[in-house]
Amino acid sequence: MLLGIVLCAQNSGLRARCTVLDENGAPLEFATVAVLSLPDSTILCGGMTDESGLYETALPEDASLVQVSMIGYGTVEIPSSELSVPKTVQLRPDAKMLEGAVVNASLPRTEIKGDAVVTNITGSVLEHSGNALDVLGKVPGMINKGDGLEVIGRGVPQYYINGRKVTDNSELRNLVSEDIRSIEVVSNPGALYGGDIRSVVRIRTVKRQGDGFSFALTSQAKQHIYSCSDLEPSWSVLDLNYRVRGWDFFGKLVYWNNRSYQISTIDGITSLEKPDGYHQFREKGTLDYRNHMGGFQFQGGANWQINENHSLGFKINRDQGSFGYGRLVMNTGIFLDSVQEDYLSTTNDSRIPTNTQWNGNLYYDGNVGSLNINFNADFVNGRYDSTNEMKESSWVSPAELSSVQKSETYLGAGKLVLSLPVWKGKLQFGAEETYVRAGQTYSITFSDIPDTDAFLTENNIAGFAEYAVALPFGQFSAGLRFEHADYSYVDKLAGGASVQKSFNDWFPSFSFATMAGPVGISLSYTGKTQRPDFNMLSTEMSYNNRYCYQSGDPMLLSEKRRNASLNANWKWLTFVGNYERIDNYFVQWTTPYNDEGVVLIKLANLDVPLRKMSFYLIAAPTAGVWHPSFTLGMEKQFLTLSLEDPNAEGGRRSVSFNKPMYVAQLNNSFRFKNSWQLEANYSYISRMNTSNAEVYRPIQNASLSLQKSFLKDDALTFRLTWEDIFNSSAVYARMDFGRYMIDQPNDRFNSCVILRVSYRFNSASNKYKGTGAGQSAKSRLR
Repeated sequence: MLLGIVLCAQNSGLRARCTVLDENGAPLEFATVAVLSLPDSTILCGGMTDESGLYETALPEDASLVQVSMIGYGTVEIPSSELSVPKTVQLRPDAKMLEGAVVNASLPRTEIKGDAVVTNITGSVLEHSGNALDVLGKVPGMINKGDGLEVIGRGVPQYYINGRKVTDNSELRNLVSEDIRSIEVVSNPGALYGGDIRSVVRIRTVKRQGDGFSFALTSQAKQHIYSCSDLEPSWSVLDLNYRVRGWDFFGKLVYWNNRSYQISTIDGITSLEKPDGYHQFREKGTLDYRNHMGGFQFQGGANWQINENHSLGFKINRDQGSFGYGRLVMNTGIFLDSVQEDYLSTTNDSRIPTNTQWNGNLYYDGNVGSLNINFNADFVNGRYDSTNEMKESSWVSPAELSSVQKSETYLGAGKLVLSLPVWKGKLQFGAEETYVRAGQTYSITFSDIPDTDAFLTENNIAGFAEYAVALPFGQFSAGLRFEHADYSYVDKLAGGASVQKSFNDWFPSFSFATMAGPVGISLSYTGKTQRPDFNMLSTEMSYNNRYCYQSGDPMLLSEKRRNASLNANWKWLTFVGNYERIDNYFVQWTTPYNDEGVVLIKLANLDVPLRKMSFYLIAAPTAGVWHPSFTLGMEKQFLTLSLEDPNAEGGRRSVSFNKPMYVAQLNNSFRFKNSWQLEANYSYISRMNTSNAEVYRPIQNASLSLQKSFLKDDALTFRLTWEDIFNSSAVYARMDFGRYMIDQPNDRFNSCVILRVSYRFNSASNKYKGTGAGQSAKSRLR
């Protein structure tokens, strides 16, 4: 069949080009286009539309009819003679399959399409929700867990805007909701993505036409409620674009200025083994941490749309941390068998001088007949330095220490993806290679901790293939990815001691989506991995205080993850379910380092599998000016560990960490006349177990936002937010490691008032099609 389609494309003299739109005029991806001969309706060739709704092919001489279809929409048939010029085809929802569907224009329409839960933003209340981050927190399939946005049950996603990977949050901050067409949440991405990409969010923007200059500026200032800092800018993003005769010249300037606070109480108990038996060592006190960092980011690039079939471009980015400092103060009493032996007061001042990271991308995207070629080449080069000055007062032996840490990373990557229509679907296949070299040095004075001078290299070669097809009964895709990785770690100060490892991994993927009457259903399965961040593989042992050291482990194994997902959508209800098994799960494990009370925090793999299950129901009805979105869910892990404990019978005890987490998220938007919008949001996360930790106090967050837009097309927008009104997002947790247990309530004082101002002039997104290479390795360069 593949040979037949290719020959069909080569032997035809007439080229057909058709763009498929939905009832709102938005491009429809994954619509099926079949070229038929009459009278027997034999399929001569065909395929699926791309993200812009476009399908292009050469018509055989005996072509009579072109049939355009998609699940949930009525089928359209066009005489092939009408395709001698580019044709636009608009599909309408199938009245029978979508019976009872909501047609209120202010209600976001959520659908199951292929591998994704898709929410259309244009024409809904979400069109006026602020920036992309504000919108993402309200779409089905996403949830805000306090520290950031996650795909339900699948963690922090990798974001794409019009197929281009988002490299930092500034792109999401400066993308206003009015420019977003739709958001696709993919809980099980297929073989085209890296083996450790667990979830993906694809953002499609409104296509703006015409040449000329455009820009967008967003600035935000923040006032913390429970701190002494003044109102100050926290970030600003300026995007520039100039389009002329097929060229796009673009640039970006970002300023960021972040403060963070944390106050904790610490109660850590260690079972020490001494010559006369086991003793209880206890460190109890307080921790106060304050951090202030800032810097700039510069980006520039160009995109050349040579013609409708070929484009290429480049971009280069420089991140520069201009300043950074932090202060950690710990005051702790030291007890041995309930008798206080010392009182330790530690002040750690850290300084981060100017640090830089360069990264760039070069791409080509083109069509040769029915074959699409997409090539990307990427590089990253970064340097990070920090110094620490520590003073410790003690009843026994006061001390002053200083440490210096330096690291440098280099990454080079290339990725080639070929796509072509096969039968009624689309086949994508290709290869990717990523090379990383990372070096690190660490030295400390007046301590028995050894210095480190080490480097690691990793070379990853991958091959992948994925096939997607729309059949009368549903949309089906299957893929397979193979990765071979060679890893080496060398410590120059340990006599050149090295660790050499190689990995060969297969990652299958599968998804199926269909309509059961008015209900959209999708089922998917993926095999994934999670490779350790590169700093997790270091032998460097860092000094926290005289009773706590911290280290990585070059022998750390990659996690193996297998996930099955079930999604369903009916009217304004969406259901999301996940089940996942994780082998070699990463944990920061704390054990006694010596018999003097020092503990070592070290990365480790659990020796038993961790299983997770989650179920969420999202309701987004509407009532006049009120547009609520309610999320209710449960996540539960299944984990039982056998822990070493000299106080237990037989020296070990079995502990289960199976307490489920219940989640409620209530978002309320009120859209009024004259571009006024009020939002009142609340989230609740119950007590729970996560890994070997117990969160023993609920986490809550209530916020209010008031937004007003001015000028034509709401070009100027002011948004005022009071975040974490009751300062109730503190995390109270205890962890059990067997011979060491710690109880640590953490209050981060997140309550703050935020003022954001955004302005758009001649809004236009650039046509850059670079999707990037080596994304999995980049995410590990932390």
